[in-house]
Amino acid sequence: MSDEQVQHIIVTVDDRNISVIPSIVAALESAGMKVEQVLPVIGIVTGEVSQSKLEELKSVPGVASVEIDRQMRAI
Repeated sequence: MSDEQVQHIIVTVDDRNISVIPSIVAALESAGMKVEQVLPVIGIVTGEVSQSKLEELKSVPGVASVEIDRQMRAI
């Protein structure tokens, strides 16, 4: 992923497409996502992607949303 900034992301799969999550994961990988974890029961895929590919992931069929995974810290 070169010198470009990498974002840790959470992808939510549309409820109607959870049954085909393996093909959605393959499409996300083809679009440049490095998949780290797949939670098929709840339709969540986590991983990382370069900043320039972030918008492309949002257009993958079956994807409901793509969010940047922000770390939370206790005060």
